[in-house]
Amino acid sequence: MAESALPEPSAIEREHSLRLSAVIRERLAAGPMSFADYMQLALYAPGLGYYMAGSRKFGAGGDFITAPEVSPLFGQALAVQCREVLDTLADTGSDESVEPAGIIEFGAGSGAMAAAILTALADLPTLRYRIVELSPELQRRQRDTLLAALGENGLSRVEWLASLPEGSRGVVIANEVVDALPVERFVKRSASPGDLWRVGVMSDAGADESVGFADEAQPAPEALCAAVAAVEVDLDAPLPGGYSSEICLHARPWLATVANSLCEGVVLIADYGYPRRERFSQERGRGTLACYYRHHAHDDAYRWPGLQDITAHIDFTALAESAAPVGLEFLGYTSQAGFLLANDLLALAEAASAALEREIDRIALTRAVKTLTLPGEMGERFQVIGLGKGYAPALRGFSLQDLAYRL
Repeated sequence: MAESALPEPSAIEREHSLRLSAVIRERLAAGPMSFADYMQLALYAPGLGYYMAGSRKFGAGGDFITAPEVSPLFGQALAVQCREVLDTLADTGSDESVEPAGIIEFGAGSGAMAAAILTALADLPTLRYRIVELSPELQRRQRDTLLAALGENGLSRVEWLASLPEGSRGVVIANEVVDALPVERFVKRSASPGDLWRVGVMSDAGADESVGFADEAQPAPEALCAAVAAVEVDLDAPLPGGYSSEICLHARPWLATVANSLCEGVVLIADYGYPRRERFSQERGRGTLACYYRHHAHDDAYRWPGLQDITAHIDFTALAESAAPVGLEFLGYTSQAGFLLANDLLALAEAASAALEREIDRIALTRAVKTLTLPGEMGERFQVIGLGKGYAPALRGFSLQDLAYRL
């Protein structure tokens, strides 16, 4: 998308972006910067990064819409799966010294999903719902959302944490979290496995003498070369010279942190991405990096740092492979549509429709169900993987459609 097609930021927003750009330039002055380092600052620099500052991000008035924003039905269906896990763990946790099973949401966005889940599980008044959220601004927005939906009594069930607690039991939910972990970008130099350049970042003075940023070819560190070579082993042929893409070296350490915090329970990760062979197919030879600004998608990650989201599609095969080394068991993999439908989405939608009085509202509800489930919408673009620790029963969310063979 041409830059001219993007909405212009306000003067205050531009000033915010310039302050973050100054932080990035200061980091550049200290030595070569990888794209992963740039993405970390652009999204998470304290007080300035996209997720750490005050702009509205989610919903019609923000930059993009997530599944929980489409309809409360997403959270309600997820609550069906949570209830199954919580009931199972309640049967095995009668010892008073064992922590009661609860729910931990990693990065709760606007709070819409938490509100839907807690409303659906209102008959579990002692349920602890903990939100791991680094952004003070997002914590405030989540609190406002939950207060409006649940009232003071309901809000008392929620606790905000800066990091995952140790020894937890229950369900850990990460919806559209892994796609925002910083990624390394690379370009293959030749078809030899692991022979590549790392895409770094350099200062780039514009015609108006402002300082922006641009790609810079850098020697690739050994860890990046090894990670890409390992991916190529799984492919039908090595990636060709000139092929460019991204790889997330933070995914396994993040998953290890989640695993270490969990003594018994289930991890549910929902995001957009593909199994490895599809993620690194020839047709995606320019990568999957995408930026979102006021519901416009484009590929200029250096445009207005701090004002736009930066994401990349995840490699679900890598998540599945990372499970055992960090102490988790693979429990299932399916599309978002398959997961939601297995967790009573249609019955929930029918009940919600029956409670509506206006036909226009019923039409909107039907449209939301289609958005969540149709292949051309979110139904297949988004996937769900389940991982567990000390949890043996099959999960109902993967009972309707099993896509594990694609990993």
